[in-house]
Amino acid sequence: MEYMKFIRRIIWDLQTEYDEVRMDGKDRVYVAKGAMSVSVPLHPMYQEYQMVGYQENLNNYKKIITDILNSYKFKLDLNNVYPLIKSKSFKIQKEYICEDLFCDLSVYWVTDFEDVFRFVSTEDMESANIDINTLKIESRNNLNKMTNPLVRLDNSHKIYTLRFDTDYAATLFLSENIQEQIKRKIGNDILFCMPSSMTLLCAKYQKLSYKTYTHILKQLIAIDNDVNKISDKIYRRNKDGKYSIIA
Repeated sequence: MEYMKFIRRIIWDLQTEYDEVRMDGKDRVYVAKGAMSVSVPLHPMYQEYQMVGYQENLNNYKKIITDILNSYKFKLDLNNVYPLIKSKSFKIQKEYICEDLFCDLSVYWVTDFEDVFRFVSTEDMESANIDINTLKIESRNNLNKMTNPLVRLDNSHKIYTLRFDTDYAATLFLSENIQEQIKRKIGNDILFCMPSSMTLLCAKYQKLSYKTYTHILKQLIAIDNDVNKISDKIYRRNKDGKYSIIA
């Protein structure tokens, strides 16, 4: 079964089980039942279908989704909660915890179940008796435990990216480790972009070369093939820590 046909069939079959099922971006499916919802990546689901067959794969994912959606079975675990950067245009139910980050970006919080992310809702917080400040502190601590070297993209240009692919690549911009690497390798006045969840690109801001680097970053944004898009903008953070969109 071709990928697009698989997507149409899986959405059709999930709609018989849940209150709302729809595409979430280009490569995830949003599933909701009552006040609970989850966003499931479709590529891993398609790959597993090719190995185990359609019905077994459908049953497996129904179980995963149902276990997550059943709120009485779910308890917010601060050891497994992370911030997640999204565009402000990202559409999701209003009961999920979200705050402005800078420019056109927002930050959500998710529980990571490896196969799926479950966005943290106000109901989750109330049930676990957790306040927003605790959520922020613990999720940032969890993010800070992740390590990923910042390396030059090539020998021709001083543009840096993360060595290892991860769904948190863009969000790692918020981590202390990556900020220390940026300061040491690039400086305090930087250009950067987050075209997708798996991509973070940074370069030094210099008046004489920023147009060249902006042009290169725009090209890299255009060829980024991760379906979980964030923003096609290029940002500057100046020496005073102020953020702006420059392209």
